[in-house]
Amino acid sequence: MASRFQAVPLVASPSYSNSIAWSDDNLLAVASGHLVTILNPAVPCGPKGLITIPSAKPFPIGLIHRDDLLSPCMLPTCLSRDVRPCVRSISWSPLGFSPNAGCLLAVCTTEGVVKIYRSPFREMSSDWIQVMDVSEMLHTYFAKVKYGEPNFLSTVDCEASHIGVQQEKNGDYDYQPMEDIKILNKGKKQNLQDNHNPPLISAHQYASRSAMVSSIVVAWSPMIQSNSSRSCCSVLAIGSKSGNISFWRVHQPQCYSITQPSKPPVATLIKVLHAHSSWITSISWSKFSSDGSPQLLLSTGCSDGSVKVWRAYINDLLKSTEDAHASFSLLKEVINGGSAPTSALSLIVPETSPHKIILAIGKGSGSLEVWINDTSIDKFQVFGPLYDHDQIVTGLAWAYDGRCLYSCSQDNTLHSWILVGNSIHEVPLPSNILGTKISSDVPNVSDACFGIAVSPANLVVAVVRSFDVNLLNPMYQARSLKAAVEFFWIGGQKLQKDQESDDENFPGFPNMDLVNWGHNILWSLNQHEHLKKPLVVWDIISALSDFKKSEPNYVEQMLVKWLILNLGFEWGPSLGIILQQVYGCLSNLTSRQLHLINLISRHVVLSEAKLTNTNGESVKEEPKLWVKLLEMSEKELRERLIGCSFLATINGCNGNWQAVGLAQMRQWVANNDCKDYVKLLASEVKKIKKRRVAEEECSYCSAPVVFQDTEEVAYCQADKCSKDGAAQKHKLERCAVSMTVCPLTPSWFCVSCNRWVSNLAPENLFTLLRYPPTVDSEERVTLMHNGSSNGEILSKPFCPFCGVLLQRMQPEFLLSTSPV
Repeated sequence: MASRFQAVPLVASPSYSNSIAWSDDNLLAVASGHLVTILNPAVPCGPKGLITIPSAKPFPIGLIHRDDLLSPCMLPTCLSRDVRPCVRSISWSPLGFSPNAGCLLAVCTTEGVVKIYRSPFREMSSDWIQVMDVSEMLHTYFAKVKYGEPNFLSTVDCEASHIGVQQEKNGDYDYQPMEDIKILNKGKKQNLQDNHNPPLISAHQYASRSAMVSSIVVAWSPMIQSNSSRSCCSVLAIGSKSGNISFWRVHQPQCYSITQPSKPPVATLIKVLHAHSSWITSISWSKFSSDGSPQLLLSTGCSDGSVKVWRAYINDLLKSTEDAHASFSLLKEVINGGSAPTSALSLIVPETSPHKIILAIGKGSGSLEVWINDTSIDKFQVFGPLYDHDQIVTGLAWAYDGRCLYSCSQDNTLHSWILVGNSIHEVPLPSNILGTKISSDVPNVSDACFGIAVSPANLVVAVVRSFDVNLLNPMYQARSLKAAVEFFWIGGQKLQKDQESDDENFPGFPNMDLVNWGHNILWSLNQHEHLKKPLVVWDIISALSDFKKSEPNYVEQMLVKWLILNLGFEWGPSLGIILQQVYGCLSNLTSRQLHLINLISRHVVLSEAKLTNTNGESVKEEPKLWVKLLEMSEKELRERLIGCSFLATINGCNGNWQAVGLAQMRQWVANNDCKDYVKLLASEVKKIKKRRVAEEECSYCSAPVVFQDTEEVAYCQADKCSKDGAAQKHKLERCAVSMTVCPLTPSWFCVSCNRWVSNLAPENLFTLLRYPPTVDSEERVTLMHNGSSNGEILSKPFCPFCGVLLQRMQPEFLLSTSPV
């Protein structure tokens, strides 16, 4: 079995399946007992975030006679003896839904309560902040429609009768949601029965209502966007004990701030679907496109063993009002009821095969099945059941675009599978050939596994395991250690069968483990070139840094191979010749590729070398080449940033965004050898008299500050003298975007290059495929005056030089994301 390379202890043990989730901004959330622990895998032994689950009051759904407590339907309620609520399900939202552009975390408890939390980026604490109580809104909705009971139309006020109507379609009850159910903040609660005593109901009514408001599982959908607007949203699906799934639409904030209070998120109930006849135990989302129409796919699992795949059209989900037809249609009932309960689902539509829908299903009996639907021929194919686990399957996760599947079970086993053609094969987990291991005092005495998650770059898997208390030291370990999160390298995973040969190799490295690592790292780098994928490369940087210590030539060849594949070069005789060719072709690279070059150069190749040689010290030739590559790539990005700023200024920006520091930008263009296109834009900006920009002033003494070059610091031109008679000048940091002196108030911070940003970059900087555009000068002038730039700020605060998400600089004792 593969050995872990790092582990993090937990003070509480998980109890349910899918107890771990990896966010798009590189944070791990672990549901363990009454706590949710949030940790940064880049600093596993560092600070952690916490969510402590409080006890909640029961929903006022009604009262029953004392004699009715003996009814069979009331047995689960009467036997409930939870001392304190535990976490049953967790799910991260896509990137950008938190007020600081991070991710929101949805948490479902054993009391059936669902709440949403954000990171404490303004509060400077370890306790995460609650922003929504979705369960209160769900209870309000069911109270308005009288829980879908047949006689509700006679008791509901005429004013509210248009809000929701129970419709029976093909035997399934479909509760049409009301549009005005929203949650504005955690302090406001809407309850229809605040001023009335709960009604007297029967035991069956109480059990039915309790099942409706008791949530079990939560899952955020991928981000969806309307073709006609810039509005982005995600749908939170909440499964309940009644078999209903409620869908809540949450929009991205229109702007982000790390200092000022922003509008609280708004959740709108858009659908309540009766998907199954019993408990919803698992939900999984995926994006899908059919006939050019973007759709969302939803897979649902039930405690009766049934599994269904649903299809939803994005345009229907984005509508503010609900049409008469259902937004979700049943695509396939994969498994009928009657088998073991469904415990885990993982749905994926591969990028390389968009016509295939791949669904992995884990059962309470330990069996595993994989279903593949080829939409081009409308045919389902099933693999399994596979009985490699002896107990309940507690986690499933796809990696490498659906080519590899990882499964874990309560029997403490972790298995790896590869999907090749029309067959699935079990393969061993790759060994840790990197040889690195972070020292920790976490014992290896686990007895059960409760979930698995794959890193954003697909090179690491994390599992959460509970400890066997009988094997722990009762004095020093058993009191404080209950479980652990373990990390395994999977970058060396072989994605083909043994009989298949791999002709592509790295020269001089016949080791197949290194070959597999090379292919997987190159695949991951290519995946991160897509703008829709957040730039989180912690595992890539960590793996390359470890390889650099043991196989420096291997790292160099892998990076050079990535560069020549992007630029279409031939493999050269030496590194110097290849990089010399790269220097002259940086304009042909996309902005995202330049960001990757910066990250790898800064954090891998030059992590231990000085980036500048100001003291005349000798530097080896190879670091010099990479230093030059880093400097030239940043110059190319700065030139693109200035060009986009000039273009947005010329087009008027439509009031959305205005460049600051235009005088300094024009001076930078004059002092540097820039492209003719940028010089033309600078001359056009100079003609705009109404946009006169004054010289920057020092924040301390109001002395003028003159911009010199690309330095990130500047000195004011103060005439004050110190005791020794020398001029005393203030050292000031500059905004990385606008080239102005950074204000004293807290600003956005890049954890990669340690730059400050007070003004966000224009959005088109990050979407450039090359610069300048491949048109002649006349067409450029035409584009310049016809508005090729929309002048809008970036939808999310990203660093213009690294491409990673900006954040507020946190003290060392507080949790902070680290994408690199």
